[in-house]
Amino acid sequence: MASRGSTAIARRGRTAAAAVTVAAGLLLTGCGGAAGTSSTSADPSASGTNSASTAPTPAPVTIAITMTGDSVSPNGQKIDATVGQSVVLQVTSDIADEVHAHTGGDGYELEVPAGKPTTGTFVLASPGSFEIESHHREKILAILNVR
Repeated sequence: MASRGSTAIARRGRTAAAAVTVAAGLLLTGCGGAAGTSSTSADPSASGTNSASTAPTPAPVTIAITMTGDSVSPNGQKIDATVGQSVVLQVTSDIADEVHAHTGGDGYELEVPAGKPTTGTFVLASPGSFEIESHHREKILAILNVR
């Protein structure tokens, strides 16, 4: 009887260990896929079959903004971008200002001190046409057309 009980306990232990191993493998696989990592396949014909998981991340859109007196650059320029793309604002202003990106929801706001180059970054979360504006000068700097 004792040997049967020991065998049953050992079997349950191996079953539990196998279940933990499988669960850990599934978690690691799920995390790796969600982070956008890709795996290498030994089959060269398999590459490129799933373009959604292997598509490169688009390069950030960098917008250099200069504001002096009543002059702003860019001045209402239309810029094409894609959902998920980062936007980098590099702003220099002769007066303290705020640059707003009206991208839906709360949007994005960057405090710009006078005479000090300032950089801010945000990610485009939805499609649409969104203005980037100077708050104090009340001027549209750029219009993001996001697809």
